[in-house]
Amino acid sequence: MPEAMLARVTCPNCRNQVQTIVEQVLDVREDPNAKMRLLNGLVNVVACPNCGMQGALNLPFLYHDPEKELALIYMPMEVGRDDLERQQAIGKLTGAVMNGLPSEERKGYLLQPQIFLSMENLIERVLEADGITHEMIEEQRAKAELLQRMLEAPSAEALEAMIEANDDSIDADLFHMLNMNLEMAQAADQPHLAQHLLMVHNKLLELSSEGQVIQARSKMVKALQDEPSRDNLLELLIQAPDEQTRELLVVLGRPLLDYAFFQSLTNRIELASEEAQKEQLRALRSEILSIREQIDEQTRALYVERQELLRDLLLSDDPEALARRRFSELDQAFFNVLTASLEQARKEGDVGTVEALQAIWALVLQLMEETLPPELQLFNRIMATENEEEIEELLEENRDLVTEQFTQFLEQVEARMREEEKAKTADHLALVLEKAKGLVAREAV
Repeated sequence: MPEAMLARVTCPNCRNQVQTIVEQVLDVREDPNAKMRLLNGLVNVVACPNCGMQGALNLPFLYHDPEKELALIYMPMEVGRDDLERQQAIGKLTGAVMNGLPSEERKGYLLQPQIFLSMENLIERVLEADGITHEMIEEQRAKAELLQRMLEAPSAEALEAMIEANDDSIDADLFHMLNMNLEMAQAADQPHLAQHLLMVHNKLLELSSEGQVIQARSKMVKALQDEPSRDNLLELLIQAPDEQTRELLVVLGRPLLDYAFFQSLTNRIELASEEAQKEQLRALRSEILSIREQIDEQTRALYVERQELLRDLLLSDDPEALARRRFSELDQAFFNVLTASLEQARKEGDVGTVEALQAIWALVLQLMEETLPPELQLFNRIMATENEEEIEELLEENRDLVTEQFTQFLEQVEARMREEEKAKTADHLALVLEKAKGLVAREAV
């Protein structure tokens, strides 16, 4: 059973056929955003692009959090004609999860999933596992209702009045909720809904206090990106309006936080004319040191996790299945660990380990290439092929991908290679381009 699929449903209001995403399994380890979609009421929700009506499809799904050993099934009463059909549906959902797990992770809680007839009770169980109180749940629900009222505002004037009246309730959580809705609308190819959500988002940025803080934070981040220097980072940290902005600046400017930076900050403290200003700068120094230590500790923990993942891949009987299951962890930190391990193995002359690590490298690159658009996959295969006949075969086998846009892309890459004085690569691209243009010309006849 797939975790998600595209389905066509009929709008109950205008009877228009709507294509939407239907999720059957929400696994928060595989998809960390799944929990947020659930909490924001974005699971199996459809919006009609024709009449604008939006509503839940009320379909069953399984929510799985292996870290907390949660297997929760939403099974509304209208699903199945009798108890046997409902039990069969539950069995299919749990089976889909069990089949995707290695044997050592198939634990008893999956055989006895908790069944929920209402979405509200399921969400409360998820939040309860996170230590979230009923009062916190009610606050989140109030934000969701406020956002819905804003989306339903009959005019721009009404929306502006609503923002002004609820300024104290508009915070980072509400913006996050709105952004999640926007991403879902874009993923479901609902341009009208996405445009409406974007309009509300821009109004909130413009008129709410939280929106103005977000804009100020964005300007500071851009200022650091435009001029990544120690002096600029220090000035921005002194001007930062809140702890979250300072934390973000420290994260982005971590490489600049060296002895010279703190010497400059110490000089500012010593030169300050007022004691209150000195205390303010001392507090800033302590805060920066604390944030830096947290970042470094998180980085160390991340690299330990990636080292353990590499070890598991080397020891696994099925490294491809493990790599696919933990694909989100195959990030830059993983490649740094893999590169360091390769260098160490080569230095020690450990041929067997070098070969094993190279196999992992090739496997990860293969999985990453699968996520690329078909045109880029074809481009990579062509660039790895030097034989002229094999290039022609690749182009012929992928005639549907060899379009005018594809040849324009090849031209741009060739021009860049010549600018960078990579003549061999550019000449190879020129050969491919000539053959691709010939194929496009024959198709046009």
